[in-house]
This record gives sequence, structure tokens and C-alpha cells, in this order.
Amino acid sequence: MPKELIPLQGNIIKGKVVRLEEYGAFVEIDTENGPVTGLVHVSEVDTDFVENIYAYLAEGDEVDVRVLDVKEDGKVDLSIKRADPDWQEEESVNLRSKLDKDFNKRLRRFMHKSQMIQGEARRQRRGR
Repeated sequence: MPKELIPLQGNIIKGKVVRLEEYGAFVEIDTENGPVTGLVHVSEVDTDFVENIYAYLAEGDEVDVRVLDVKEDGKVDLSIKRADPDWQEEESVNLRSKLDKDFNKRLRRFMHKSQMIQGEARRQRRGR
């Protein structure tokens, strides 16, 4: 079975959620040789952290999935977030590092202001 699915690797296909588990969703996709069920790991459901998969998906939902990998034993790895035409791995990493830098800059500014305010409060108390 895997040899027939290898040409699908990297393609975006419509699928149907047939079962949900804490760790991911089983999605059925149609192939030339009939329907095949693959797994969308919980980390591949959305670009945001998915704590509760049931908040994102339900059995019977129609979803677009990208075929990530077809293993030798016939298991198929799928992704919903990578099926989004706007999704690019490099941009999501760059965005996170930019947000981290912005956060660090704001944190340093806050700590500096906080120390100045505390110092001023100490001086005022000593002056009484």
C-alpha cells in the first residue's frame, strides 16, 4: 500500500475526520485504490498550541490535509496546518523570535522603570 501513496506525498487533499484521540485526529482521504486513513498529530492541527483537540475538530469535519509522510508499514502522516496556503515554517520561526525580542525589550524597560520608582519611593521615605 505505501508505494501507491508515495506520489501523494506533499500534496493537499480533502479528507474527513473519522476519529479523535487526545494525541491527534484520524482523517480518511480518498486515493486511487480506495480510502486510506492517516493521522494528524495534535501538533499539526493548528499553528497555535492545541491543548484540547476537541475544541478544534469534530468527527465528520471536512478538512484539507497535506500528506507529510508515507511510512513503510503503511502509516500516513498528515497535517492540517501545513495545508494552509499561507503557512510557511520559516516565517513562523522568525515571527516567534521577533516576538521574543520585543517581549525582552519591554521587560527590560519595565524593570528599569520599576527600579527607578522604587528608588524614588525609598528616597521619599528617608526624607520624612
